[in-house]
Amino acid sequence: MFLLHLLCLLAFSFICCRSEICTEDNCLLPSCQCSMSNDNPTSLDITDLPQFILLTFVGSLSKDTLDPIRSILKSSHRNPNKCPISSTFFIHDVHTEYCLVQRLFDNQNEIAITISNKKCPLTKCYNESYWHQWTNDDWYEEIKQQRINIVEHAQIHQSHIKGFHVPHLQIDQNKYFEFLHQFHFHYDSSMLFKSSSLMWPFTLDYPFDQTDCINCQQWTNPFEGLWQFPLHEWTYPNATKSCRTFFDSSCLPINQSHTDDLLFDFLMHNFERHSSLSIGYRSPFIIQLDLSWLSKHNNLHVQALIRFIKYILNSSNYRYVYFVSIEKALEWFKYPRSLDELRDFWAFSCDDKIYEYDTVCYDKELNENEQDNLLNQGNIKELNSNDKTNEAHSKPIDHPAERLFPSDIVFHALWISFLLILSVFFYDKYFANK
Repeated sequence: MFLLHLLCLLAFSFICCRSEICTEDNCLLPSCQCSMSNDNPTSLDITDLPQFILLTFVGSLSKDTLDPIRSILKSSHRNPNKCPISSTFFIHDVHTEYCLVQRLFDNQNEIAITISNKKCPLTKCYNESYWHQWTNDDWYEEIKQQRINIVEHAQIHQSHIKGFHVPHLQIDQNKYFEFLHQFHFHYDSSMLFKSSSLMWPFTLDYPFDQTDCINCQQWTNPFEGLWQFPLHEWTYPNATKSCRTFFDSSCLPINQSHTDDLLFDFLMHNFERHSSLSIGYRSPFIIQLDLSWLSKHNNLHVQALIRFIKYILNSSNYRYVYFVSIEKALEWFKYPRSLDELRDFWAFSCDDKIYEYDTVCYDKELNENEQDNLLNQGNIKELNSNDKTNEAHSKPIDHPAERLFPSDIVFHALWISFLLILSVFFYDKYFANK
């Protein structure tokens, strides 16, 4: 009987306890990735790695903000596989016109969320003490409500809403991670790292080195299978300090005019650090753009960004670079492919249909005759989502199972269960009656 109890104790310890150190043995793709900076985390040769540039937009989407977006995401801007570039939009509720969100989604852009901003308008979010007063219920309601807003008003199935970005990088003691995990979000993109530590995306299964993380909170609980797409500070040659974003000019030369050339060089310098085979090892280069700022400053920064996009896409020296959404890049990180295989990679595929980024929205309460008149006048080209994958993704996804099988937990649990049954059988047969 002692032997049986010992075996049960060992089995329980093996299944329930986990190492606190992330290794290649206990963290396996596609559901787990250890954190790594300034190195190549894959088994591929570094020259076979694609360089991802991830354009992300944060804020409310309106007609004013859509104009510069149309210039940035022109259908003529094509990746090496001939598909249009795509980006990720972290949308909040205030002043957002959801028919425009729907059109971005139709054009194969990713729609993710930030908070709904019902309790914390942008004009008050800069008061950090206010943020630390948020309760778990506040975070739960904000995340839940904004996902509902996207589903109901933009007619996008919740299975497509995979990412989250915390406003103003206020992580707030890791409270919201629990709800991202609970709602089956796939990733968060809120941690900001120093420019000296170019991090690859990783999962929050295990503790990670937070030395170079600027806004990270003390580690509490693991969140299995939840990916983190880290942001990085920006640098400029000979600068004494770093910038937070592309729109931050604090690290740029004070004695020079901020011309199109200087901003283009700013983009190229940070891009080349990420794509360097000796510094960033082609770690993803995230360019985060604030939509409210974009609508008010449609000038040199936008011009420099468009110039940068065209230069990269049209240069034969950068055929390894892809402008994709975080959602698409995440599929590559789960299932890495070499550059030669990337042209046929299912996550990067596209069709030939390009929708108009029409700025005309209509009131859903209009009667049918009024809607028909608008359609006949040609004022509205696309009213409803044309994404046919909504139906295909309407079935529940078993995310816990996805995390269990790749990590071999199920295999080991079944094997130990078999040994226990075998032990009980031999005990009953040879020792029980003695």
